[in-house]
Amino acid sequence: MLRTNERKRISSSIALISQSGLEKISTIPRLVEAGPSIPLIARDPFVVETATKIDQLQATIRLLARDVDALAGKVGELEHVANQDHRWYAFQQSEKRVREAKLDEMLLRFRDLKARLDKMNARSDGNFHAYNSFEAVSRKIAELEDFRDEARRVERSVTFRAWLFCGALAASAVILGVANILTG
Repeated sequence: MLRTNERKRISSSIALISQSGLEKISTIPRLVEAGPSIPLIARDPFVVETATKIDQLQATIRLLARDVDALAGKVGELEHVANQDHRWYAFQQSEKRVREAKLDEMLLRFRDLKARLDKMNARSDGNFHAYNSFEAVSRKIAELEDFRDEARRVERSVTFRAWLFCGALAASAVILGVANILTG
């Protein structure tokens, strides 16, 4: 199993050992320690060759372990970069969703505003070109003020008549009450 949790320092000067490098290591003869030159047992040359091969395998394994550690560090860096890219992509997607939501909301509001304006246009007979100067607008405002003043006059007149009617009702109620008391 490759462990990427353990961060080791990666040196760019460490080169991976190629197949030819491994072959060179395996062909280097190992110096045999000083000992008797006469084989004591018939198996001594086999033992010496096996020990040499084991030493060569151990050296190769050490080199491979070092290479695996370097690769594990590089994989860890790649994971870090991939996680960073993933976070950046998620951020971009969330920003895109927010922009689209705002755009949808704005579009909905504009449609609502357009519907309201269309309703207003239908009621106003569509004569908007008549008010293309301040003078025309001022005349229209004066007309509307005249309507407002007349509406106030009518309101005062109706209020006065309502008070007269209430007074007449109160007077008739008093007269009926006094008539009931006198006849009773």
